[in-house]
Amino acid sequence: MCPSSASGARRQIVRATHGSNDLPSRPPGLRAKPIAKAKPSNWTRRASRHDRGYGTAHDKMRERVLREEPLCRICDASGLVTATTTADHITPLAEGGTGDRDNMQGLCDPCHKAKTAREAARARLRRRADRH
Repeated sequence: MCPSSASGARRQIVRATHGSNDLPSRPPGLRAKPIAKAKPSNWTRRASRHDRGYGTAHDKMRERVLREEPLCRICDASGLVTATTTADHITPLAEGGTGDRDNMQGLCDPCHKAKTAREAARARLRRRADRH
């Protein structure tokens, strides 16, 4: 038997066992459901960092704050010695603050997270008050 006729016979067998079009590929209850469109995330709705006022000038100001205030301002007031890791706006930009040096302070991560949580709570209360 020549090799070409053997492969031809193999093809016929494969077609005979896998070529049935009479049966559905899946039972009706197990068919794939259409994928719901995902809600837009905050990353797609939010303006870029430059549009929000965090461009090159902010990067330079951040470096200046970290250099001038090596210790966390809140911890230092409490008598703790903690390194500054974040340049924070004292009055947030969303509440009318500016990017000037007078409105910046150096904070450690725990103090920054706590301050940000307080600011977010205030913002939620303002939004609720605006809706009613």
